[in-house]
Amino acid sequence: MSANQTAVGLLLEELETPALCLDLEIFRGNIQRILSFLGRHKLQWRPHMKGQKAVELAQEAVRAGAIGVTCATLYEAEVFLQGGVQGILIAHQIVGGRKLMRLARLQRHAPVIAATDSLEHAQAMSRAALQEGVVIPVVMEVDVGMNRCGVPAGEPAVALAREIQKMRGLEWQGVMGWEGHALKPEVKDRAEVVKQALARLAETVVALEGAGISCPVVSASGSGTFLHAAGMAGLTEVQAGGAVFSDVSYRNWGLDYEFALTVITRVVSRPTSRRIVVDGGFKAMSTQHGMPLPLGLGRLQHMAFSAEHGVLELAQEDACPRVGDLVKFVPGYTDSTLCLHDEICVIRRGVLEAVWVIPGRTGRRVTAISAPVA
Repeated sequence: MSANQTAVGLLLEELETPALCLDLEIFRGNIQRILSFLGRHKLQWRPHMKGQKAVELAQEAVRAGAIGVTCATLYEAEVFLQGGVQGILIAHQIVGGRKLMRLARLQRHAPVIAATDSLEHAQAMSRAALQEGVVIPVVMEVDVGMNRCGVPAGEPAVALAREIQKMRGLEWQGVMGWEGHALKPEVKDRAEVVKQALARLAETVVALEGAGISCPVVSASGSGTFLHAAGMAGLTEVQAGGAVFSDVSYRNWGLDYEFALTVITRVVSRPTSRRIVVDGGFKAMSTQHGMPLPLGLGRLQHMAFSAEHGVLELAQEDACPRVGDLVKFVPGYTDSTLCLHDEICVIRRGVLEAVWVIPGRTGRRVTAISAPVA
Protein backbone atom coordinates (compact mmCIF):
# COMPACT_ATOMS: atom_id res chain seq x y z
CA MET A 1 0.00 0.00 0.00
CA SER A 2 1.36 3.40 -0.98
CA ALA A 3 1.69 5.85 1.88
CA ASN A 4 -0.10 8.54 -0.13
CA GLN A 5 -2.16 6.42 -2.52
CA THR A 6 -5.43 7.67 -1.07
CA ALA A 7 -4.26 11.27 -0.68
CA VAL A 8 -4.87 12.47 -4.26
CA GLY A 9 -6.71 15.76 -4.03
CA LEU A 10 -5.32 16.65 -0.61
CA LEU A 11 -3.02 19.55 0.12
CA LEU A 12 0.74 19.07 0.25
CA GLU A 13 0.62 19.71 4.00
CA GLU A 14 -1.59 16.66 4.48
CA LEU A 15 0.78 14.12 2.93
CA GLU A 16 2.45 11.43 4.99
CA THR A 17 6.15 12.10 5.32
CA PRO A 18 8.88 11.73 4.27
CA ALA A 19 7.65 12.03 0.70
CA LEU A 20 9.37 12.65 -2.62
CA CYS A 21 7.46 15.44 -4.35
CA LEU A 22 7.52 16.74 -7.92
CA ASP A 23 6.25 20.23 -8.70
CA LEU A 24 4.66 19.48 -12.05
CA GLU A 25 4.66 23.05 -13.36
CA ILE A 26 8.33 23.65 -12.53
CA PHE A 27 9.23 20.25 -14.00
CA ARG A 28 7.47 21.03 -17.28
CA GLY A 29 9.03 24.48 -17.33
CA ASN A 30 12.50 22.95 -17.01
CA ILE A 31 11.75 20.59 -19.89
CA GLN A 32 10.82 23.53 -22.09
CA ARG A 33 14.02 25.36 -21.13
CA ILE A 34 16.09 22.34 -22.17
CA LEU A 35 14.27 21.90 -25.47
CA SER A 36 14.43 25.61 -26.27
CA PHE A 37 18.18 25.72 -25.62
CA LEU A 38 18.89 22.58 -27.63
CA GLY A 39 16.63 23.75 -30.45
CA ARG A 40 18.70 26.92 -30.84
CA HIS A 41 21.77 24.72 -31.29
CA LYS A 42 20.02 22.20 -33.57
CA LEU A 43 20.51 19.35 -31.12
CA GLN A 44 18.12 16.56 -30.24
CA TRP A 45 17.31 15.44 -26.72
CA ARG A 46 17.42 11.86 -25.44
CA PRO A 47 17.23 12.41 -21.64
CA HIS A 48 18.98 10.01 -19.30
CA MET A 49 16.48 8.31 -17.03
CA LYS A 50 18.88 6.75 -14.52
CA GLY A 51 17.80 9.34 -11.97
CA GLN A 52 14.14 9.54 -13.02
CA LYS A 53 13.00 5.93 -13.47
CA ALA A 54 9.22 6.52 -13.61
CA VAL A 55 7.49 5.78 -16.92
CA GLU A 56 5.37 8.94 -16.69
CA LEU A 57 8.49 11.12 -16.53
CA ALA A 58 9.74 9.57 -19.77
CA GLN A 59 6.33 10.02 -21.36
CA GLU A 60 6.32 13.69 -20.37
CA ALA A 61 9.71 14.24 -22.04
CA VAL A 62 8.74 12.45 -25.27
CA ARG A 63 5.43 14.29 -25.52
CA ALA A 64 7.32 17.56 -25.15
CA GLY A 65 9.77 16.76 -27.96
CA ALA A 66 12.46 14.32 -26.82
CA ILE A 67 13.42 11.74 -29.47
CA GLY A 68 13.46 8.98 -26.87
CA VAL A 69 15.26 8.27 -23.62
CA THR A 70 18.66 7.06 -22.44
CA CYS A 71 18.84 4.25 -19.89
CA ALA A 72 21.60 2.95 -17.65
CA THR A 73 20.19 -0.56 -17.20
CA LEU A 74 18.34 -3.21 -19.11
CA TYR A 75 15.66 -3.11 -16.39
CA GLU A 76 14.94 0.53 -17.16
CA ALA A 77 14.73 -0.13 -20.90
CA GLU A 78 12.24 -2.96 -20.35
CA VAL A 79 10.03 -0.81 -18.12
CA PHE A 80 10.00 2.17 -20.48
CA LEU A 81 9.35 0.03 -23.53
CA GLN A 82 6.47 -1.65 -21.75
CA GLY A 83 5.18 1.84 -21.00
CA GLY A 84 5.11 2.71 -24.70
CA VAL A 85 8.30 4.79 -24.77
CA GLN A 86 10.49 4.25 -27.83
CA GLY A 87 13.77 5.65 -29.10
CA ILE A 88 15.64 3.98 -26.23
CA LEU A 89 19.43 4.02 -25.93
CA ILE A 90 21.12 1.92 -23.25
CA ALA A 91 24.31 3.85 -22.53
CA HIS A 92 25.94 0.90 -20.81
CA GLN A 93 27.51 -2.39 -21.84
CA ILE A 94 24.95 -5.17 -21.34
CA VAL A 95 26.96 -8.26 -20.42
CA GLY A 96 26.00 -11.83 -19.48
CA GLY A 97 24.17 -14.48 -21.44
CA ARG A 98 20.73 -14.03 -19.88
CA LYS A 99 20.84 -10.25 -20.08
CA LEU A 100 21.94 -10.33 -23.70
CA MET A 101 19.03 -12.60 -24.58
CA ARG A 102 16.64 -10.17 -22.90
CA LEU A 103 18.21 -7.32 -24.88
CA ALA A 104 17.75 -9.29 -28.09
CA ARG A 105 14.10 -10.06 -27.30
CA LEU A 106 13.35 -6.37 -26.77
CA GLN A 107 14.13 -5.80 -30.45
CA ARG A 108 10.96 -7.71 -31.37
CA HIS A 109 8.92 -4.84 -29.91
CA ALA A 110 10.98 -1.80 -30.94
CA PRO A 111 14.61 -0.98 -31.70
CA VAL A 112 16.63 -0.53 -28.50
CA ILE A 113 20.14 0.80 -29.12
CA ALA A 114 22.90 -0.72 -27.01
CA ALA A 115 26.44 0.48 -26.34
CA THR A 116 29.62 -1.52 -26.86
CA ASP A 117 33.32 -0.78 -26.53
CA SER A 118 35.10 -4.03 -27.32
CA LEU A 119 35.29 -6.74 -29.95
CA GLU A 120 34.53 -9.45 -27.39
CA HIS A 121 31.37 -7.72 -26.21
CA ALA A 122 30.16 -6.93 -29.73
CA GLN A 123 30.63 -10.58 -30.68
CA ALA A 124 28.54 -11.66 -27.69
CA MET A 125 25.76 -9.27 -28.74
CA SER A 126 25.94 -10.61 -32.28
CA ARG A 127 25.52 -14.20 -31.06
CA ALA A 128 22.49 -13.24 -28.95
CA ALA A 129 20.90 -11.40 -31.86
CA LEU A 130 21.41 -14.32 -34.24
CA GLN A 131 20.05 -16.79 -31.72
CA GLU A 132 16.87 -14.74 -31.36
CA GLY A 133 16.63 -13.89 -35.06
CA VAL A 134 16.76 -10.12 -34.50
CA VAL A 135 19.04 -7.17 -35.21
CA ILE A 136 20.45 -5.08 -32.34
CA PRO A 137 21.30 -1.47 -33.18
CA VAL A 138 24.58 -0.43 -31.55
CA VAL A 139 26.62 2.65 -30.76
CA MET A 140 30.30 2.46 -29.93
CA GLU A 141 31.33 4.18 -26.72
CA VAL A 142 34.48 6.29 -27.05
CA ASP A 143 36.60 7.22 -24.05
CA VAL A 144 36.77 11.02 -24.20
CA GLY A 145 38.75 11.41 -20.99
CA MET A 146 36.45 9.91 -18.35
CA ASN A 147 38.75 6.87 -18.08
CA ARG A 148 35.86 4.53 -17.40
CA CYS A 149 34.36 2.64 -20.32
CA GLY A 150 35.05 3.34 -23.97
CA VAL A 151 37.42 2.47 -26.78
CA PRO A 152 40.29 4.93 -27.22
CA ALA A 153 39.50 7.77 -29.61
CA GLY A 154 40.86 7.83 -33.15
CA GLU A 155 42.26 4.79 -34.97
CA PRO A 156 41.38 2.17 -32.29
CA ALA A 157 37.77 3.31 -32.57
CA VAL A 158 37.88 3.06 -36.38
CA ALA A 159 39.31 -0.45 -36.16
CA LEU A 160 36.56 -1.62 -33.80
CA ALA A 161 33.85 0.04 -35.89
CA ARG A 162 35.05 -1.84 -38.98
CA GLU A 163 34.69 -5.13 -37.11
CA ILE A 164 31.24 -4.25 -35.79
CA GLN A 165 30.01 -3.46 -39.27
CA LYS A 166 30.99 -6.96 -40.40
CA MET A 167 28.97 -8.71 -37.69
CA ARG A 168 25.62 -10.24 -38.51
CA GLY A 169 22.84 -9.33 -36.12
CA LEU A 170 24.24 -5.87 -35.36
CA GLU A 171 23.32 -2.56 -36.98
CA TRP A 172 25.83 0.29 -36.68
CA GLN A 173 24.28 3.57 -35.45
CA GLY A 174 27.18 5.78 -34.43
CA VAL A 175 29.10 6.77 -31.32
CA MET A 176 28.62 8.09 -27.82
CA GLY A 177 30.83 9.56 -25.11
CA TRP A 178 30.53 10.94 -21.61
CA GLU A 179 32.60 13.87 -20.40
CA GLY A 180 31.72 13.36 -16.73
CA HIS A 181 35.29 14.05 -15.62
CA ALA A 182 34.57 17.72 -16.25
CA LEU A 183 32.43 17.70 -13.09
CA LYS A 184 35.22 16.71 -10.71
CA PRO A 185 35.72 19.25 -7.90
CA GLU A 186 39.33 19.89 -8.85
CA VAL A 187 38.39 21.02 -12.38
CA LYS A 188 38.82 24.80 -12.63
CA ASP A 189 37.69 25.40 -16.22
CA ARG A 190 34.74 23.09 -16.86
CA ALA A 191 33.97 24.56 -20.27
CA GLU A 192 37.50 23.88 -21.50
CA VAL A 193 37.48 20.27 -20.27
CA VAL A 194 34.15 19.67 -22.00
CA LYS A 195 35.53 21.22 -25.17
CA GLN A 196 38.61 18.99 -25.12
CA ALA A 197 36.54 15.87 -24.42
CA LEU A 198 34.05 16.44 -27.18
CA ALA A 199 36.87 17.34 -29.57
CA ARG A 200 38.07 13.74 -29.12
CA LEU A 201 34.61 12.51 -30.04
CA ALA A 202 34.42 14.84 -33.05
CA GLU A 203 37.87 13.77 -34.27
CA THR A 204 36.78 10.15 -34.02
CA VAL A 205 33.67 10.88 -36.06
CA VAL A 206 35.81 12.55 -38.74
CA ALA A 207 38.12 9.53 -38.79
CA LEU A 208 35.16 7.14 -39.06
CA GLU A 209 33.59 9.09 -41.87
CA GLY A 210 36.95 9.21 -43.62
CA ALA A 211 36.92 5.41 -43.49
CA GLY A 212 33.45 5.36 -45.03
CA ILE A 213 31.60 4.77 -41.75
CA SER A 214 28.76 7.22 -41.20
CA CYS A 215 27.65 8.29 -37.72
CA PRO A 216 23.99 9.32 -37.68
CA VAL A 217 24.06 9.18 -33.86
CA VAL A 218 26.69 11.17 -31.94
CA SER A 219 25.47 11.23 -28.35
CA ALA A 220 27.04 12.80 -25.24
CA SER A 221 26.65 15.33 -22.44
CA GLY A 222 24.74 15.30 -19.18
CA SER A 223 22.96 17.95 -17.16
CA GLY A 224 26.18 19.33 -15.71
CA THR A 225 27.89 19.73 -19.08
CA PHE A 226 25.35 20.22 -21.88
CA LEU A 227 25.35 24.01 -21.61
CA HIS A 228 29.06 23.91 -22.54
CA ALA A 229 28.63 21.16 -25.16
CA ALA A 230 26.13 22.98 -27.34
CA GLY A 231 27.71 24.10 -30.59
CA MET A 232 30.45 21.48 -30.55
CA ALA A 233 31.08 20.03 -34.00
CA GLY A 234 29.52 16.69 -34.85
CA LEU A 235 27.28 16.31 -31.80
CA THR A 236 23.72 15.28 -32.72
CA GLU A 237 22.06 14.75 -29.34
CA VAL A 238 22.54 15.22 -25.59
CA GLN A 239 21.59 12.91 -22.74
CA ALA A 240 20.99 15.51 -20.02
CA GLY A 241 18.35 14.10 -17.68
CA GLY A 242 18.65 15.45 -14.16
CA ALA A 243 18.23 19.03 -15.35
CA VAL A 244 14.47 18.46 -15.42
CA PHE A 245 14.64 18.37 -11.61
CA SER A 246 17.78 20.40 -10.82
CA ASP A 247 19.34 20.05 -7.37
CA VAL A 248 22.18 21.34 -5.20
CA SER A 249 24.87 19.56 -7.23
CA TYR A 250 23.59 20.85 -10.56
CA ARG A 251 23.35 24.36 -9.14
CA ASN A 252 27.00 24.09 -8.09
CA TRP A 253 27.82 22.92 -11.63
CA GLY A 254 26.31 26.09 -13.10
CA LEU A 255 22.74 25.04 -13.91
CA ASP A 256 20.35 27.76 -12.76
CA TYR A 257 17.12 25.83 -13.30
CA GLU A 258 14.35 25.88 -10.70
CA PHE A 259 14.15 23.04 -8.19
CA ALA A 260 11.30 20.73 -9.24
CA LEU A 261 12.00 17.75 -6.96
CA THR A 262 11.98 17.99 -3.18
CA VAL A 263 11.70 15.73 -0.16
CA ILE A 264 9.15 16.91 2.37
CA THR A 265 9.64 15.97 6.00
CA ARG A 266 7.80 16.76 9.20
CA VAL A 267 9.20 18.12 12.43
CA VAL A 268 8.94 15.40 15.07
CA SER A 269 10.87 17.03 17.90
CA ARG A 270 12.14 20.42 19.10
CA PRO A 271 14.37 19.47 22.06
CA THR A 272 15.86 22.98 22.20
CA SER A 273 15.09 26.36 20.68
CA ARG A 274 17.82 25.77 18.12
CA ARG A 275 17.44 22.06 17.36
CA ILE A 276 14.97 20.77 14.78
CA VAL A 277 14.49 17.04 14.30
CA VAL A 278 12.62 15.85 11.20
CA ASP A 279 11.38 12.42 10.13
CA GLY A 280 13.68 12.10 7.12
CA GLY A 281 17.23 10.81 7.27
CA PHE A 282 19.69 9.26 4.84
CA LYS A 283 17.11 6.62 3.89
CA ALA A 284 15.02 9.44 2.39
CA MET A 285 17.74 11.83 1.20
CA SER A 286 21.11 10.84 -0.17
CA THR A 287 24.21 12.62 1.06
CA GLN A 288 26.49 10.97 -1.51
CA HIS A 289 27.08 14.03 -3.70
CA GLY A 290 26.46 16.74 -1.14
CA MET A 291 24.05 17.52 1.65
CA PRO A 292 20.40 18.33 0.98
CA LEU A 293 19.34 21.96 1.23
CA PRO A 294 16.52 22.77 3.69
CA LEU A 295 14.26 25.58 2.54
CA GLY A 296 12.61 28.30 4.58
CA LEU A 297 14.82 28.09 7.65
CA GLY A 298 17.25 30.54 9.18
CA ARG A 299 21.00 30.11 9.02
CA LEU A 300 22.14 26.65 10.09
CA GLN A 301 25.05 25.91 12.39
CA HIS A 302 25.01 22.16 11.76
CA MET A 303 23.04 19.45 9.95
CA ALA A 304 23.34 15.66 10.21
CA PHE A 305 21.36 12.62 9.09
CA SER A 306 20.89 9.18 10.59
CA ALA A 307 18.68 6.46 9.12
CA GLU A 308 15.29 7.99 9.94
CA HIS A 309 16.17 11.36 11.47
CA GLY A 310 17.46 14.66 10.21
CA VAL A 311 18.93 16.91 12.90
CA LEU A 312 19.31 20.61 12.15
CA GLU A 313 20.91 23.10 14.54
CA LEU A 314 19.94 26.71 13.95
CA ALA A 315 22.54 29.43 14.40
CA GLN A 316 20.02 31.45 16.40
CA GLU A 317 17.10 30.55 18.62
CA ASP A 318 13.73 30.29 16.88
CA ALA A 319 10.43 28.77 17.98
CA CYS A 320 9.53 27.92 14.38
CA PRO A 321 9.07 25.52 12.79
CA ARG A 322 7.00 23.72 15.41
CA VAL A 323 6.36 20.02 15.92
CA GLY A 324 4.12 18.87 13.06
CA ASP A 325 5.26 21.56 10.60
CA LEU A 326 6.79 20.62 7.25
CA VAL A 327 10.43 21.17 6.30
CA LYS A 328 11.17 20.86 2.60
CA PHE A 329 14.59 19.75 1.31
CA VAL A 330 16.18 20.11 -2.12
CA PRO A 331 18.21 16.92 -2.75
CA GLY A 332 21.97 17.22 -2.83
CA TYR A 333 21.79 14.96 -5.87
CA THR A 334 18.47 13.80 -7.32
CA ASP A 335 19.89 10.64 -8.96
CA SER A 336 20.89 9.13 -5.63
CA THR A 337 17.79 10.39 -3.81
CA LEU A 338 15.01 9.30 -6.14
CA CYS A 339 16.19 5.67 -6.08
CA LEU A 340 15.49 5.58 -2.33
CA HIS A 341 11.75 5.98 -2.94
CA ASP A 342 8.97 3.82 -4.36
CA GLU A 343 6.79 6.68 -5.59
CA ILE A 344 6.71 10.30 -6.64
CA CYS A 345 3.97 12.58 -5.34
CA VAL A 346 2.99 14.86 -8.22
CA ILE A 347 2.06 18.31 -6.95
CA ARG A 348 0.38 21.14 -8.81
CA ARG A 349 -0.33 24.42 -7.02
CA GLY A 350 0.02 22.81 -3.64
CA VAL A 351 -2.35 19.89 -4.31
CA LEU A 352 -1.49 16.22 -4.86
CA GLU A 353 -2.67 15.36 -8.38
CA ALA A 354 -1.15 11.90 -8.88
CA VAL A 355 1.19 9.30 -7.44
CA TRP A 356 3.67 7.82 -9.92
CA VAL A 357 5.45 4.62 -9.03
CA ILE A 358 9.19 4.17 -9.60
CA PRO A 359 9.48 0.71 -11.16
CA GLY A 360 12.67 1.27 -13.11
CA ARG A 361 14.90 0.87 -10.07
CA THR A 362 14.04 -2.83 -9.70
CA GLY A 363 12.70 -3.86 -13.09
CA ARG A 364 9.23 -4.50 -11.69
CA ARG A 365 6.43 -3.67 -14.08
CA VAL A 366 4.03 -1.76 -11.84
CA THR A 367 0.73 -0.34 -13.01
CA ALA A 368 0.58 3.37 -12.36
CA ILE A 369 -1.59 4.35 -9.39
CA SER A 370 -3.12 7.13 -11.46
CA ALA A 371 -3.06 8.14 -15.09
CA PRO A 372 -0.58 10.73 -16.42
CA VAL A 373 -1.66 14.24 -15.52
CA ALA A 374 -3.08 16.21 -18.43
